Amino acid sequence: MADDRFIETFREEALELLGTLEHNLLELEENPHDPELVSAVFRVMHTIKGSAGMFGLERISGFAHQVESILTALREGRLAVSRDLINKTLESRDMILAMLDDPLACAGPVTPEDASFLEAFRAVVGVSEDKKEEKTSENKKEQSAFPRVWRIHFAPGKDAFRSGANPLSTIQELTGLGETVVVPVVDNLPTLADINPEDCVTAWEIFLTTTATENEIRDVFIFMEGVAEITITCLNDLIDENTPESKKLGEILVEKGVIDQDRLEHVLKTQKRIGELLVKEKLVKPVDLQIALEEQNHLKKAQRLRTTAADMSTIRVKSEKLDELMALVGELVTNHARIQQSVSLSSGNDELVAVVEQFGRLADELRNNTMSIRMVPIGTTFTSFKRLVHDLSAELGKKVELVAEGGETELDKTVIEKLNDPLVHIIRNSLDHGIETPEERKEHGKSETGTIRLSASQNGALVYVQIEDDGHGLDSDKIRSKAIARGIIGPDDNLSEQDLHRLIFAPGFSTKDAVTEVSGRGVGMDVVNRQMEMINGSVDVESSLGVYTQITLKIPLTLAIIDGLLVRIGNDSYVVPLSSVVGCMEYIRPEGKSEQEIVIFHDRQLPFINMRRFFSVEGERPAIEQMVVVSVKDQQTGLLVDQVLGSNQTVVKPIGKLFRRAQGISSASILGDGSVALILDIEQIFTESEKAAT
Repeated sequence: MADDRFIETFREEALELLGTLEHNLLELEENPHDPELVSAVFRVMHTIKGSAGMFGLERISGFAHQVESILTALREGRLAVSRDLINKTLESRDMILAMLDDPLACAGPVTPEDASFLEAFRAVVGVSEDKKEEKTSENKKEQSAFPRVWRIHFAPGKDAFRSGANPLSTIQELTGLGETVVVPVVDNLPTLADINPEDCVTAWEIFLTTTATENEIRDVFIFMEGVAEITITCLNDLIDENTPESKKLGEILVEKGVIDQDRLEHVLKTQKRIGELLVKEKLVKPVDLQIALEEQNHLKKAQRLRTTAADMSTIRVKSEKLDELMALVGELVTNHARIQQSVSLSSGNDELVAVVEQFGRLADELRNNTMSIRMVPIGTTFTSFKRLVHDLSAELGKKVELVAEGGETELDKTVIEKLNDPLVHIIRNSLDHGIETPEERKEHGKSETGTIRLSASQNGALVYVQIEDDGHGLDSDKIRSKAIARGIIGPDDNLSEQDLHRLIFAPGFSTKDAVTEVSGRGVGMDVVNRQMEMINGSVDVESSLGVYTQITLKIPLTLAIIDGLLVRIGNDSYVVPLSSVVGCMEYIRPEGKSEQEIVIFHDRQLPFINMRRFFSVEGERPAIEQMVVVSVKDQQTGLLVDQVLGSNQTVVKPIGKLFRRAQGISSASILGDGSVALILDIEQIFTESEKAAT
């Protein structure tokens, strides 16, 4: 059994591979005749088998090997892609995933439960057990009596060390399979002055006598694939009854292109030992002669297969370390603001001002780079829901297609992790409550196959994730009656249709008459609302009965640091997210006539919102106020504030439960002088102002 650290490395690799396998299988179901997808599925299972075997995890390796045998029939065209095959392979993937919860317990053989599942798998898809494996097991003694001879060309790429590969460790593991002769090839070795210890400039020709199979030999090189040339050729396959007992050295050298036939014949005329003569005449290098002699001794002719070296210039970093780094950057930004404020209060020290400005630029750069590391595309999360839709639609007897758009939109990794549960609940609700059965859809003139559309887009510092289904929509009357029955609203409450729709997010609310395994307990959509509050997001719903339901999640791009515009309203400071700001201008109240909340900006009339009135701030307004023009919902509007104080790097801090219901506030920040500034929720301010105007 390998070291625990290496087991954890295997586990992380395997989890990624299983995610890829799930994605490929669902793609294969939609494109059953794509040979590339078939090969991709096979490769993943083969890699898991080899990696698990390398770490001594016999149960995972044996189980994956049996599944691989079934997939071999698919790859060879003896088996067609079917729903049963996809479902059973997905179940296999889930079983391996469960094994990974405790990989150290997988050192033993395949369990009876595993074997029972595999037998059922073979029965469902119509594939018999691999008799070759039985024969291999039964003839173990016979195999050991007849070892095979292999020649292995092993040439790691120049960047192999940088990718974490260890060629010597691989060769050492290979020696455990049998009698080994290793010949180093150092033709490309640079001079001592030019050598770079981070470059791999050595290759090896290895001759192995073993009872191991080719797959077992290839499994040793599992982590070198993509960073090395690896050619494995069996000597025994090159021998028949017409093969001479000893192949001539000159013939081998000509076949390898080390020397041409004419020069060989010239040397042969001397009738001396050919190897010595070729080296003496400087027609052959000693290393080439040594390799050819080994090939002669093992009766093997080289056949090289070149693989394309992949770029492995990535490293793994635990997310906790990124969180810690981001927290430290946040403290750095806060301290820079404090230093900047202290310097602004002093005068006459130009050198100190320059140093603080340089410090600020470096802090900006560090912040941007750190944030970019944390940003990941949301498409990975979208892809994972294909499996949920696949399994749940089959369970509910519905036909549903999941369409994902905007997967390239990036979000902070922490935000994406917290987004997973809300999306699961919304998609489950869409499948159970929204999409009708094929029969119901036909009755209403719809396609038998329903559609759930997942989309993401960015607008300023916010990302909008929309989940829309073309089901029967929300029934406002039914929602109202259920809400009254549960005491959520009173019989006399007069709610708009939009407010009625939002009741689906109330704790304990459900329109289901019966509880099922999928829904009906009234907890799912409440979780969505609470999770959105935790990440300073919000949720809206829009629906048309019999046509569609669309749920929109409004999420901050990052939970860490944003660029902001610091403003003053009354005696308090607020932050306007800079990504929403279009421009600023002075505003002088008109004299002698009532104030119309309209301002001219770039020759256009724009409405504006008086922020003193919005936050009910009392006191006398300054004679000259300032207008911050912002963009929201593809519209521009003005925010009338007392004063614009300047740009500000804002470390986002969550606000307590007491303030979460405060209109127009999303979060808070600590300023350089230690005071608190509230971060404005521009879209909510705009929405609430529109409501007040009507």
